[in-house]
Amino acid sequence: MKAAVVGASGQIGGWLVHYLRQKGFSVVGSYANVAYSGLEYLDTADHEAARDWIGKHKASLIFYPAGWTWVDGCENDPKRARTANLEDPLNVALAGLEHQARFIYYSTDYIFDGTDGPNRETDLAKPLSVYGQVKLDAEVQISEALGDQFLCLRTAWVQGPERQGKNFTYQVWRNLSQGKTMVCPSDQASNPTYGPDLAKVSVDLALAGEQGIWNVAGPDLWARDELGRQIASHFGFDPSLIIGKKTAELNQPAARPLQGGLDTTKLEANYPKSLRPLHDWLTDFVVKCNDSRNSGTDLPITHPDALSGK
Repeated sequence: MKAAVVGASGQIGGWLVHYLRQKGFSVVGSYANVAYSGLEYLDTADHEAARDWIGKHKASLIFYPAGWTWVDGCENDPKRARTANLEDPLNVALAGLEHQARFIYYSTDYIFDGTDGPNRETDLAKPLSVYGQVKLDAEVQISEALGDQFLCLRTAWVQGPERQGKNFTYQVWRNLSQGKTMVCPSDQASNPTYGPDLAKVSVDLALAGEQGIWNVAGPDLWARDELGRQIASHFGFDPSLIIGKKTAELNQPAARPLQGGLDTTKLEANYPKSLRPLHDWLTDFVVKCNDSRNSGTDLPITHPDALSGK
């Protein structure tokens, strides 16, 4: 069995490679900007090269956690947003379809307007931003092209141990460990989702032959500033360094859903307890980071201290 992970250097991709190998898969992973040992360079914007790469490896499962997820960047550069989040993955999906590969795509709760979240898979999408719109367009177009070979996993606020240390949990650690304050929205709520759990259940869903749209997100909803305080307290930092402000005060280029998040009733009914709540995964975050630093394992993790000058 062979699987391909496009974007294996990222926070979901690294864990996908890990869990696929645990399942006995031969795994090929790609990177675009940040190289790691064992990964192959792939520029998905070069559509011919991407098709050749897919054709060479002929994986039966293609996971696509790659893309451009900077919401404000997408708002300011709609063309790049559409290329990275729709045209490039569609090209890869079609290349895989030539040898009957199943395609697993990652979408977002930002396809909803945040007026009545958490939202179910069947709720009407109403994106507020360029990012949300292109992800929704990708869902529709890839589904139309692939039919039952398409699995779309909507998720939200992905956190947890990873190599590049970009996610919100690392940002809190990095700032508060240096005594800096951190301004966070007080009126944006969603499901923080633990990256290792997301990757693991992604593999389970793919191996079970699931198709269509699934909400895969953490079981609890938090406002962004309160999430920051919970992370701070868990790591022994001063939670008062997290400063909550209303979204309207932050002058963000892209509109955000406020009452956001994803309803995971479908996932819980079929794959119960597959994603851990906040305090459970924060504990696991620390364990995994310390294990990686102390044992020299090849887990896809950078300890936050390494990114905060300690």
